[in-house]
Amino acid sequence: MTDCLACEQETAGEYLCARCTERVGAELRSLPALYEALGAYLRPSSQISIRVGSGTPAPDAPLPVFEDALDLIGPGGIVTALEDWRFELCQDAQIRWGSPFGDYRGRLRRAVAGLHNMLEYVQNWSRAGEFAAAVHTMHSSARSIVAPRERRLRAGTCTQETEGGEVCGAVLFAVPGRPVVCTWCSTRYPASTWLDLAAEIHRAA
Repeated sequence: MTDCLACEQETAGEYLCARCTERVGAELRSLPALYEALGAYLRPSSQISIRVGSGTPAPDAPLPVFEDALDLIGPGGIVTALEDWRFELCQDAQIRWGSPFGDYRGRLRRAVAGLHNMLEYVQNWSRAGEFAAAVHTMHSSARSIVAPRERRLRAGTCTQETEGGEVCGAVLFAVPGRPVVCTWCSTRYPASTWLDLAAEIHRAA
C-alpha cells in the first residue's frame, strides 16, 4: 500500500488518490477563467498626453497595477509554471511536446488541456505531490485576488447567560458589517451593537 503524496491517505498503490486527483483536475479546469478575471486587476499605463499648450508632449505617469495579479498572469506566472510542469511530465512519460506558441491565453488553455489529459499518468508519478501542491497554490493565489474570503475577527466571548445562570463564554468571531452569532448558544449580536458588546465583555471579565 502507498500513501497519497498530497493528503497522506492510504491508496491502492497510486501516488495521488482519486479524491486529490479530482481536486487537481477541478483546479486546473478553473485556471483559464481565473486568469481572465485577473486581467481586470491590471491597469495599463497611458502613453498619450492629455496636456494642452505648447511644449514637448510627455507621456502620462503609469497608472498603478495590482502587482500580485501581474505576477500571476505575467512572465514567470501561471502560464509559465504550467508549461514547465507539462514539459517535466512529458519528459517522464517520454512524450514529445512542441515548444509553446501563441498568446498567453492560448498557451494556458493548451497547457491545462495537456496536463488534464495526463492526470491518470500523474497518479502514478513520483512527483505527483509536488505537482498537486503547485496547482493548488496557483489556484488559491488567483482566487485570493479574484474572490477573497472575508476575514473573520475575534470579537471577544459571548456574554449570554445560560439556563443555569452561567455566562456562555464561547469565543465570538465577526465579519465587519454583519451580525455576530455565537456558534454555541446561537445568540445574535447585531453589527450596530459592537460597541455595546465590547462594554458587556469588559464588564463580564
